[in-house]
Amino acid sequence: MDQLEPIKLPISIISDIFRNCLVDLNFPDSSSDNPATAITETLAGAPVDTVVVSLSEGKALPHQQLDFLNNIMKACKLEKANYSIIANRQDELPDYKATFSQFKQKQLILFGISPAAIGLPINFPHFQVQSFQEVRYLAAPKLDTIEADKELKMQLWQCLKQLFPS
Repeated sequence: MDQLEPIKLPISIISDIFRNCLVDLNFPDSSSDNPATAITETLAGAPVDTVVVSLSEGKALPHQQLDFLNNIMKACKLEKANYSIIANRQDELPDYKATFSQFKQKQLILFGISPAAIGLPINFPHFQVQSFQEVRYLAAPKLDTIEADKELKMQLWQCLKQLFPS
């Protein structure tokens, strides 16, 4: 009774929970000008290598931040099919155990979100690659903060080279 059993949620429930925060850039929502508002069922449970979680002010990342993030992933030589982007407001952060067990990621990158805020049982500072339960984690400041500061970009790049060695 003291141990929790893992719960496998169907894709339909996960897509309802994350209706406005999972992003599939290959299939943008045609009713929106912002590709980051797309609902995607294909990402839940998909074997992506990297999950990126970013704090956003609204339901989706602004175009500028989304472009910056995609350029970061492209510089790491990742194809869009190899990573998933989850954008959340501070009051709607995903829970580590309930959410990320559905992905089979090897890396989890947090922008503007502390590890404790998503329920990770470990805490570590920005720009420190941390391994836990066969996943490597990286926490960093918010995307707009990094984009505006050359030194922060350099620190991020050094960590990304550790996560994605060529």
